[in-house]
Amino acid sequence: MRGLWLFIHVIGFTLWLGGGIATMVAGVSAKSFEPGPRLAGYKLIGNIQRLLVGPGAIAVVLSGIVLAMPYMRSGAMPGWLNLMMGAGLLGALAAVGLSVPTAARMGRLELDARGELPESFQGLRKRQILAASVAGGLGLVAMAAATILRS
Repeated sequence: MRGLWLFIHVIGFTLWLGGGIATMVAGVSAKSFEPGPRLAGYKLIGNIQRLLVGPGAIAVVLSGIVLAMPYMRSGAMPGWLNLMMGAGLLGALAAVGLSVPTAARMGRLELDARGELPESFQGLRKRQILAASVAGGLGLVAMAAATILRS
């Protein structure tokens, strides 16, 4: 059963960080687009966040709890595991609580009456950049703890 949970953990992490990287590339690319295609790009980003990042982050947290149970029961929690769990949980909360909902809001935006980006676009974009950067950065810290610091 441990193998299944480890598989879910790795797949979840891949979806979360892979979706985050895809979001970053799409956002940077869309920056040079005209308003209509730019909003279409953000609709795609909203879908990436909703279908990949959110479920991936949730899968990582749930499977991580199951995988950490033997350590928690024994009372011997290594430092790398504490760092991985702390950074992973905070990163997942930032992804699910801030990044995914912000991307969903951006994905629902429409052009204003003049055919331009709505006034709320820039604020949402800045929030998305910050939230996704924090979530992804903490995810990378968790990955480093489990790989580099574990040895």
